[in-house]
Amino acid sequence: MKSIVKTLTAAALGLGLLAGCTNLPSDSTRLTERTAPITMNSVVFSDYNLSRTWDGGIFGDGERYRLTVAQHGQRATATGTTEVYAVLRNHTDYDYQVEARTQFFDQDGVPTDVKPTWQRLTVSGNSLATYRELSTSTQPLQYRVEVRELN
Repeated sequence: MKSIVKTLTAAALGLGLLAGCTNLPSDSTRLTERTAPITMNSVVFSDYNLSRTWDGGIFGDGERYRLTVAQHGQRATATGTTEVYAVLRNHTDYDYQVEARTQFFDQDGVPTDVKPTWQRLTVSGNSLATYRELSTSTQPLQYRVEVRELN
């Protein structure tokens, strides 16, 4: 009899804990990235299933990522334009097909160049891949790279 009561109590506690666990959907407004200020010279994931952080979860703040940015930057080319690069790291065993685009801004934060276009990129499982983009202007520029999963 005591063993049945202990088993039922343990099962009830386990179910109670699991019922309290909630997963934040990708459209949740509690995700830190959705309310973060726009920063220049940065790489952001616009698909929150690839990389996201949140605060106020049942067990506190958290982070989940499949891809991360190993490094990023810009440099001048031989023709005086700007080349932006971002090295993406895949933390899973599966290949990820992603798209990336770069928006260039002048020193005042005003968008420049042509409308950015999405470029496809495959990041193999447990490896790195590099995204590159060239500007069409020779003036000093800032950048913002957006990455999303290819659907």
